[in-house]
Amino acid sequence: EVASGLGGDIRVSADSSEWIDDVDAVSIVVPTPRHLDAARPFLEAGKGVLVEKPLASTLEQADEIIALAERHGATLQVGHIERFNPVLSAALPHIERPVFIECDRIHPFSLRSTDVSVILDLMIHDIDLILHVIEGEVTGVDALGARVLSPTDDLATARLVFASGCVAMVKTSRVAMNRTRKVRIFCERSYFSLDLVSRSGRRVYLDSSYDPAEFLDATGRIAAPDGEAAFLARYLRMEPLEIPAQEPLKAELLAFVDSVRSGSEPKVTGRAGRRAMQVAGEIDASIRHHRERVQGYLSGE
Repeated sequence: EVASGLGGDIRVSADSSEWIDDVDAVSIVVPTPRHLDAARPFLEAGKGVLVEKPLASTLEQADEIIALAERHGATLQVGHIERFNPVLSAALPHIERPVFIECDRIHPFSLRSTDVSVILDLMIHDIDLILHVIEGEVTGVDALGARVLSPTDDLATARLVFASGCVAMVKTSRVAMNRTRKVRIFCERSYFSLDLVSRSGRRVYLDSSYDPAEFLDATGRIAAPDGEAAFLARYLRMEPLEIPAQEPLKAELLAFVDSVRSGSEPKVTGRAGRRAMQVAGEIDASIRHHRERVQGYLSGE
């Protein structure tokens, strides 16, 4: 019915073997538990495959998808669409040595995807962004979650610690009254405030001449003889980011097609998708651990 409504030469079939030889690339948008089975014939045929996030239901399935792509020389991209958000694209060139990231992703309740927790449904977007911005391994995870309307967690908060000492805080909910998707990135001498919904952002940074040691008084506090306003106007810079006119979904698809045609590495590789899954699993494990402790306390154990 959808195909007939769109018009044009659109073929519909429940059997991919009927047309697999006629395509160069496909997009897998079936439920997550079916990603491996849906992608397998195309990867074995060496076709380009774009798999919606998360890459798979389990790390074992993700490993099999990645192995199939590598074995048959197929392009594999994972659909972490926020990588193509124009706000992030505008900020990335200016981000140097991040030390702290804070992500808020708040959504109203929807019946979609309540078969999986909010971690794999929504938080994984921010997990991927954090792993993309901060280099190095995650060495510590501490998380809490709560089930409100679903049999799985509807809201969660997590603290990620990296080997470099960088820290990221992620807060996600799908039972809110409004919609918020904000990212705040703190670097050594700059700060970025990004709104992924309104697609706006600003960069705040210190003037290159500023050295706090020059302004400390005998008590260790900053002294500004000319007043706070003059002090901030001289040493603190704030400017809006120039956001390109870019639709994330279109940019994601164009990048995928370009990778298939050129044979270049996709912007979001299978291994990047797997890494996001692994951290999501560690967050889920931390939530379960805390829940068991709380239940033990409430039961008097």
